[in-house]
Amino acid sequence: MKRIHRARRAFPLTALMLGMIVLATAGAAQAAPKKPWEKIPIPALNQFTLPSYERVVLDSGMVVYLAEDREFPLVELSATIDVGSIYEPAELLGLASMTGTVMRSGGTATHAGDAIDEMVEARGMAVETSIGQTEGMAYLSTLTEDAGLGLELLADILRNPAFPEDKIKLAREEQKAEISRRNDDPMTIAQRESAKVVFGTDHPLARVPEYETIARITRQDLVDFHGRYFAPDRMYLVIVGDFDAKDMVAKIEAAFAGWPRAAAPRPADPEIPDFPRTVNVVDKDDLTQTTIFMGARGIRASDPHYAGVQVANKILGGGFATRLFNEVRSRQGLAYSVGSMPGTGWRYPGLFAAFTMTKSESSQKATTAILAEIQRMVTEPVTAEELERAKDNILNSEVFSYDSKREILDRLVMFERFGYPADFLQTYLEQVRALTPQAVLAATQAAWHPERMSILAVGNYEDFDGDFSTFGAVNMVDITIPEPAFVVPDATPESLEQGRKAMDRAIAAAGGTAKLAGLKAYFEQSVLDATIQGMALTFTIEKTVSYPDRMHTIQKTPFGNMTAVVAGDLGWQQSPMGSKDMTADELAEAREELRTDMLGTMREPGAFTFQALAPQEIDGKPCLPVYVTGVGEDYRIVYFGDADGLPIMVQQPGTSPVSGAPVTQKTYVDEYKAFDGIKMPSRLRIFLDDEEFANGRTEAFKANPTVDPALFVKK
Repeated sequence: MKRIHRARRAFPLTALMLGMIVLATAGAAQAAPKKPWEKIPIPALNQFTLPSYERVVLDSGMVVYLAEDREFPLVELSATIDVGSIYEPAELLGLASMTGTVMRSGGTATHAGDAIDEMVEARGMAVETSIGQTEGMAYLSTLTEDAGLGLELLADILRNPAFPEDKIKLAREEQKAEISRRNDDPMTIAQRESAKVVFGTDHPLARVPEYETIARITRQDLVDFHGRYFAPDRMYLVIVGDFDAKDMVAKIEAAFAGWPRAAAPRPADPEIPDFPRTVNVVDKDDLTQTTIFMGARGIRASDPHYAGVQVANKILGGGFATRLFNEVRSRQGLAYSVGSMPGTGWRYPGLFAAFTMTKSESSQKATTAILAEIQRMVTEPVTAEELERAKDNILNSEVFSYDSKREILDRLVMFERFGYPADFLQTYLEQVRALTPQAVLAATQAAWHPERMSILAVGNYEDFDGDFSTFGAVNMVDITIPEPAFVVPDATPESLEQGRKAMDRAIAAAGGTAKLAGLKAYFEQSVLDATIQGMALTFTIEKTVSYPDRMHTIQKTPFGNMTAVVAGDLGWQQSPMGSKDMTADELAEAREELRTDMLGTMREPGAFTFQALAPQEIDGKPCLPVYVTGVGEDYRIVYFGDADGLPIMVQQPGTSPVSGAPVTQKTYVDEYKAFDGIKMPSRLRIFLDDEEFANGRTEAFKANPTVDPALFVKK
């Protein structure tokens, strides 16, 4: 009654509102007016058609795809070789990549690598080679007028690489640098370790190079690997551009003439296992978020459910506006990023996977939410709207995978290598168009098995929410990078006695047991002249030590001062970039250095063992190498000079200041000087992997000074 009464009192307004309702109803009964952008006609997608091309098989067995394109005076060539790291011996991991790198960087007997660089730069060419996990690649881009020269050059590189030692060494250093950085990014860790979980640690698709395998590779290994796998009947050439096809075939035959076929069949492909679920954690206490990767064996693209799986992945997590994005990230707010991969592979069954990055405190919740969405995909049909959106996504984007003739022909090469028909793409797109919700469900039920998906989480396990073992028994994964091995003979009572006598003699020569044992603190100032990446730099280092567990170091550099402080169980660093606490590993390393450097060893020799090795000469001086143990996980060899018993060289593990990779550090002592009754190295040279890095000199040393406690208080 009240509503009627008030409506009557406001009749003019009510009449207006009723009029608007009538108009709106009338509009709805007809058709809502189109917005301007909705009036733009959208034409149907063109059918995909292959460009005109020729396929030629040479007498040598090489397969050549050619497509003439006279639009620009350019020629582009790509070569695919049936080779890969899957064929590396387990003890030489890294060999394939190194071979692919040095083939180009090292040049040939007739064209040195540096000369090729100059030639390529002068003519605007591009010449590249590489070897990946399952194939080798070569690439040439050149002006038409230089096509003959470029082809001859690439053929020479592929057939006759020189593999010079200096370029092998450079490639080895680059690989060592990659190994040293491989634990920097949590997602990289998750993907690498998940491959081990799904395929097995020693599987060719999961193995990774280590320092030891890289160090073991010789030039002859590169020569043998190249000779075993590079042959014309294992190579496919794609060449596109401004040329006459018949003339180009003749040039290719001439460039590769006389190259013999492979001497032996290619090894069989490795089997792809299908393991049950495992739950794995990489515990990193320096992380505040968790990277989660879950995966299981998928299918080959030849599987009849390939199209259905591709569409299903677009709905699950293959982009934005997906189920994982909407549910896990947007609605539940559990993820910074989230997504999935379909699990399809061309050569092998792929890796069906889902991933996310979430807060440590929501690790279990995020994992549960993702698994729930995957379970929905294998138990419920997708909606018609989801299906159409996913189809449009694939049909509209697939064209961008084939936006050049070379890319299209490269794909035809892949089809041929792995046994797919040349019209695979056209058939696939037709299958996508024909999919129904029930067909997608049948595909996921056949290809996706969420109960078999192994889970790997990289994060601070202590901060995880709930109980991660609800997914299965938790395996803790150790991602410590193994340091290069150092082998010494087994110790004997005689070698240990001889080693201890050498140390006792050095202590006596340096100032005596009482003097060194009575060293409670010291101040040292030294200068280091170093060369880093071609730049000559001078550093002044001021170190204050208060035994047993305090050290304050200032490095005065051209870029500003850097301070590192160890104060018992605490450690921090200050630089022009700011201040930060040392990680647990950094603090442990600094404390170990304080305890085990030469002064620390001479102060408390009883904490170490000394094993004499075979006598040697250093710079023409007879000496006795002594292997010192009790220095943590590292080793140290001290070379005691015969003349006075003092060390003339110390060898130990080090770290490259450029790449962060491990190196062998050798410190040569050229001169000693007495400071406060203790003989200290006053001039020294530092070599990293036998290349001179720096010269140092001690300018001041004070034994048992008064130490300011404020040095060890964090400001």
